[in-house]
Amino acid sequence: MNVPSSPEFGRELQGSFRRINPRVARDFARVAFLSDVRHLLSRVELPVLILQSTDDVVTPEHIGTYLQERMPTSVLVRLAATGHFPQTSAPEETVNALLDYLGTPV
Repeated sequence: MNVPSSPEFGRELQGSFRRINPRVARDFARVAFLSDVRHLLSRVELPVLILQSTDDVVTPEHIGTYLQERMPTSVLVRLAATGHFPQTSAPEETVNALLDYLGTPV
């Protein structure tokens, strides 16, 4: 999770992974890590919000820029939140970014 101030987040995530059926985890990992659909990004016509955390070891900061450059309808928001799960490590910041994008006053 890369949130040193809240090590419980990492322990919770590890527990979640341990509870997943190994077959399901394998299939998920295969799709997540071996699928490559980058050639389709320019075809995305719907509005897209890209939330990019800092210090995310799974999706480094250049990935957000890459996605934004290839999806003409996208908006990139860089969060102060660290790690791969800002909805857990910084839920308020994540919700505010979503609401701002949707045009909903907080």
